Amino acid sequence: MPILFDFYISPSDPEKEEKEKYHARVVRSHTVDINDIVNNISKRCTLSKGDIRAVLDELGDELVYNLCEGDRVYLPGIGYFYLSLSAPKDADPKTTRSQSIGIKSVEFRADSILKNSLENRARFERSDVKVHSSRLDIYEIDALLVDYFYENDFLTRTKFERLCGFTKTTAQRHLQRLLDEGRLVNVNTLHNPIYKPAKGFYGNV
Repeated sequence: MPILFDFYISPSDPEKEEKEKYHARVVRSHTVDINDIVNNISKRCTLSKGDIRAVLDELGDELVYNLCEGDRVYLPGIGYFYLSLSAPKDADPKTTRSQSIGIKSVEFRADSILKNSLENRARFERSDVKVHSSRLDIYEIDALLVDYFYENDFLTRTKFERLCGFTKTTAQRHLQRLLDEGRLVNVNTLHNPIYKPAKGFYGNV
């Protein structure tokens, strides 16, 4: 079946009057899990489902082992896996200790064989399902938050999504903006944030 896509407005500075720019993005409707992969592979070869699952489990463990050794992992026809590291914003080679370094993400660079196979087989079709975020400007968002905090003490990302009609990504982007502007404060952990109005905003006097 074709790859479903739609056009999305590219993020821009709301303070600047610029012509809207769009980018194409895949509209995801299903996540393929290990059971799907095992079932599909078993239909194309003589290996049992148990053998295939065991190989995939071992492959995951092998990836972890080699990445922890600082190595890149290359799977022919698939691509390279390697680590991207994080460091403090004020990192200094002379004073920053190794304990401050962490894993930012596991990066992947596709093999040319994989890219060529995709280019030869992929077909695209405009999606009929619209999953875009509502188009609210910063002033409309502020007005919604004033009303929300009149009746509520705390805000989560999920509630912010529903309040504004945003997708998860758009909600996270605006919440980070509101934090950076000092309009909201996170009163919980970094990975499980709960937001309150900063002093002077949204009824918090």
